[in-house]
Amino acid sequence: MYGQRLTENDYNKLLACNSVPEILTYLKNNGRYGHLLGKLSENTIHRGELEMVLRRQLFDDYEALCRYELTVGGDFSDYTVTKAEIAQIMHYLIMLSAGNPHEFYSILPKYFSKVSSVNFTAMAGAETYDEFLAVLKKSPYYKILEPFKPKKGERINLPSIENALYNYMFGKIYQIIEKTQGDEHKALRDMFYTNIDLRNFTRIFRLKKYYKLPPDEIKKHLLPFGTLKQRQIDDMCNASDTKELFAIMQQTSSGKVITKINYTFVLEIPKRALYEDSYRSMYFSVSPIVVLIAYYNLAEAEINNIINIIEGVRYKADIEKIRRLLIYK
Repeated sequence: MYGQRLTENDYNKLLACNSVPEILTYLKNNGRYGHLLGKLSENTIHRGELEMVLRRQLFDDYEALCRYELTVGGDFSDYTVTKAEIAQIMHYLIMLSAGNPHEFYSILPKYFSKVSSVNFTAMAGAETYDEFLAVLKKSPYYKILEPFKPKKGERINLPSIENALYNYMFGKIYQIIEKTQGDEHKALRDMFYTNIDLRNFTRIFRLKKYYKLPPDEIKKHLLPFGTLKQRQIDDMCNASDTKELFAIMQQTSSGKVITKINYTFVLEIPKRALYEDSYRSMYFSVSPIVVLIAYYNLAEAEINNIINIIEGVRYKADIEKIRRLLIYK
């Protein structure tokens, strides 16, 4: 499966496409995506429909692999479903906050409803936060998100909601890691906890630079996992500028990876670091669960690359600007 990944030559040809239908035609002739895209028409394809089908490839992958690797089975599948659900919930809430809930559409394949506790078809018809909560009534997300119901005239607190949802998701990851031992435990801990540390670092960066939040408020939006010590978090939250913030983070064990990766935007650091770690694990790990999760991370990065190209081509963005967003080797 990993051998079917897109190469640099594939990405160059996709970037040379002039339209979404051209991208579809190219992907149809790719062994990895051709079987899913074969029935789609270049004349009527919609970007959202193409994205949905591409996402289905990712779900097909993990479903097949989880059946094969029984030691990870339900735990990994549950985490992956949770991750997808959270992405869709945040997508809906962003639309609702902007006053355009009718623009929400689910990119999850129809069969996802068999494993998900959320009816995303019903969510697409929700026009208020109350209606949104009603859709979530029988899911674990209701108790998480009910306290964030905005009072009349208030805006939806998207940063706090995002934090609460990711706390829930990373709690699942923590449970997976704690069931492992030895080198496997260390590899998973390093992969996920480094990612969490970098997520907290970029959250501090974002909340300081763009939201201008004071240190005590920033701390409320951080994930309660990872290896960063409280003193290190305090120092970063109190940093006078972004230069000092970077200097503090790069003194930590997780922060040392920042100088080893190429990135264009600060907020993409966690994704690029996770890709690099997953790439190494794919080649060198002897643990089935580590390789499985590494493969999923790499496959997800590839789907995101294709979606970035689709968006760039659709809006006639500069090719080199699109290229800088791609993550691959």
